[in-house]
Amino acid sequence: MQWHDYRLLTYLRVLLYNRYIILLINYIEKTGNTINGTFKRRDAMKEKNKRTHGHKSRLFALVVLGNIILMLLVTVLGFHYFNDKLKDTGLAQKNGYEVYEKHYAFISGSREQDFWNEVYEGALKEGKIQKAYVERFGNKLFSDYGKDELMRMAIDAGVDGIILEGDGETKTGELVNEAVNKGIPVTTVLKDSNNSMRQCFVGINSYNLGQEYGKQVLNLRDKDTKRIFVLVDEKSADSSQNIILLGIRDTIEKSLGKNHDLEIKAVVVNNEGDFSPEETIRDIIMDLKNMPDIMICLNATYTQCAYQAVVDYNKVGKINIIGYYDSENILNAIEKGIIYSSVSVDTRQMGSLSVKALAEYSLTGHVSEYLPVDTKLISADNILDYYSNKEKTE
Repeated sequence: MQWHDYRLLTYLRVLLYNRYIILLINYIEKTGNTINGTFKRRDAMKEKNKRTHGHKSRLFALVVLGNIILMLLVTVLGFHYFNDKLKDTGLAQKNGYEVYEKHYAFISGSREQDFWNEVYEGALKEGKIQKAYVERFGNKLFSDYGKDELMRMAIDAGVDGIILEGDGETKTGELVNEAVNKGIPVTTVLKDSNNSMRQCFVGINSYNLGQEYGKQVLNLRDKDTKRIFVLVDEKSADSSQNIILLGIRDTIEKSLGKNHDLEIKAVVVNNEGDFSPEETIRDIIMDLKNMPDIMICLNATYTQCAYQAVVDYNKVGKINIIGYYDSENILNAIEKGIIYSSVSVDTRQMGSLSVKALAEYSLTGHVSEYLPVDTKLISADNILDYYSNKEKTE
């Protein structure tokens, strides 16, 4: 082979080699582009996922933050609500909470709330002295429960004692007996549950109260007085109303003799609805043929309804009212001459004595069966003295 042929062959080899290199480079570039595209797509997916994940993370964080804020809000509101409840019940004190050794349930009917509020205040105050918390059972509940239902709750709660507005109902007596048999002493207040195992009755002497009413009738009586109506509760099954009526009649008979010409009549007042007493008393006043000269009211509700009715129907001076209790409205009516007189019961003493009775029984196992409560007759003659004495005691 000639030298120039060898050089030509070498040139061709170099040319082919370069061509191979170029093809290889092209292949690598194409492959690289493909790989780069793949990586770019993957990076794009990652970026997209990253953005999606970031959005989800932010959403999750917002949800968590919202829940935290909601829980804090509920906690704060719950704390304030609980604090208010404690203040209402008398448990909360300025410097902490009091610890009580006993827990008593205070149970009364739904009527005459002003009267029972004062009795409860006396019981609550005495309870603090005796280191016993007196709870107003049924107060501020969403539903209105009757005395029997509240008694059942108190028994099931295992309270240390029960203060109860008594009555003559068989069911009430059975519940009182059940409580006593389970070791829960019971004190009845204002009205008694005679046929029960209750430990003590705190109230007024019904016969003495009747005598006081009778004396007021004699003071009011003139030659034209013929008819005296005593307004009584149709649902009351206890004997106190009959005993009051007996005291009225006995007092009048002792003064005028058995053959007096006064008609003393017990008139039943309907208590089915909230306005039933008002309607009954209005009907009594509007019955011109049988209109009473004197009306004796045995509770605060009847007293207030009676004086409002005589004002509304222009019967002031024609019908004299002898009432019960010493609310602001009743006292104002006495000052104005709408009500002749009213019997005031020491409500706070009543509440205090009921707690003392439970405390004494708890300590000694014995207590008097009857604790009398002070009463006072209020009339136009002594109302200023009554105001003065009341301010001194409060």
